[in-house]
Amino acid sequence: MSTIAIRKSGSAKIISIPKPITDMLGLDIGSKLELTVKDQKIVLTPVEETYTLESLLEGTSRKDYALDAEGQEWMDTKPVGKEI
Repeated sequence: MSTIAIRKSGSAKIISIPKPITDMLGLDIGSKLELTVKDQKIVLTPVEETYTLESLLEGTSRKDYALDAEGQEWMDTKPVGKEI
C-alpha cells in the first residue's frame, strides 16, 4: 500500500499514482479511469476502451486518408499468388 498526498496544480487538486501501480495495471498517460466513492473511499477503476472504425476516423476529413499515387499503384497491382 502506498500513501500519497493531494497537491495543487492551478485550481485543481491532484494526486499521482505511483509507477509500480500503473505498471501493474497496464496504465499509461491517457488511460481512462472511472472514479466512484464507496463507503467514503475513492475507488479508481481502469476503463477498457473499445474502438470502432468510426471512432478512430472521427474528426478526420476524407483528404486525410485519400490515396496518393503510390497507394493507387498498389491498389491497381494484380495479385501474384493466392491473395484472393
